[in-house]
Amino acid sequence: MEYMAAQMDRQIEGAQLAYDAAMTAGQAPAFPSAPDHQSGREYGITIRDHFAVQAMQALISTAIRPSIFGLDGAEADTAKAAYKMADAMLVARAFG
Repeated sequence: MEYMAAQMDRQIEGAQLAYDAAMTAGQAPAFPSAPDHQSGREYGITIRDHFAVQAMQALISTAIRPSIFGLDGAEADTAKAAYKMADAMLVARAFG
């Protein structure tokens, strides 16, 4: 029984490491460009942000009653859902 528990612990640890790696990979630039010559910094959005944008577009386009000026108070929930979907896409991408 201890052997099985140890196996499960290793699997859980491996999954957590893969998840952490996916979240770290999500911080990479979505559309890399040459760094700024003075600061060395790259500008643009992360892969996670890019995935969230795509998810947000889908969520808004399929809303039952999207209004012209917003989602009638559901903006924060919709944004959270978009980032939750982006995180799921990063994990799926890592486990490929």
